[in-house]
Amino acid sequence: MPVNKLRHHPPFCSGGFALAFDLQPDPAEAQDEVLSRLVRVIQEAAGDDPWALVGAGAVRLQGAEASSPNLEFLTTEGVVAALSDMLGVSAEWGRGAHLASERLHFLRHGVPVFVFGDPVFHGPYESLSPREVPSLWDARVRVDVGGVGVLCMPLEWELVLAVVLSATSRQHALRDRMRVHGYDSRLIVRLLREGRVTHDTEEAVWAVLEGGR
Repeated sequence: MPVNKLRHHPPFCSGGFALAFDLQPDPAEAQDEVLSRLVRVIQEAAGDDPWALVGAGAVRLQGAEASSPNLEFLTTEGVVAALSDMLGVSAEWGRGAHLASERLHFLRHGVPVFVFGDPVFHGPYESLSPREVPSLWDARVRVDVGGVGVLCMPLEWELVLAVVLSATSRQHALRDRMRVHGYDSRLIVRLLREGRVTHDTEEAVWAVLEGGR
């Protein structure tokens, strides 16, 4: 199995967060405009607590096909509370179809931003709690966006999560990227073990990467 994982990526465009600007037709460009300033705010609120961009935003910055109007971050409940105070936005606990967490939701220049504190992801058959997976946080990928390092969840994690959530289209996009550019099989093993997933889920993750096209 390939193990050559690139942990540094080229810069993406950026722009003002506190300054007004015209939204670009491309949602990805609007997100990059916001990210370069928003990350500084999250870093200040987080201090030594972990945080990372997750979901379509993280996948896109690492070169896989993904699109969403939202930017989504994972962190701790304490960071969510600190951001709530800094931004003057109320945080609340909520549970949706696939995610339960303390959450903060706000808009920046038309881009919806979600920050999830100590989340638990719920799939049809089992759940994943990122804070209980130590290898995940050590494997975050730093992507430069306008001179700011955006910490992203690695594609290996995004694949495990996509399998748990039965997100087939995301699995295919990740498979296509990882087969061409490589992946860290040892990291996948650690994520599966520390995430305490079932044997069926383990088999499903490897089937995505190693099965027929």
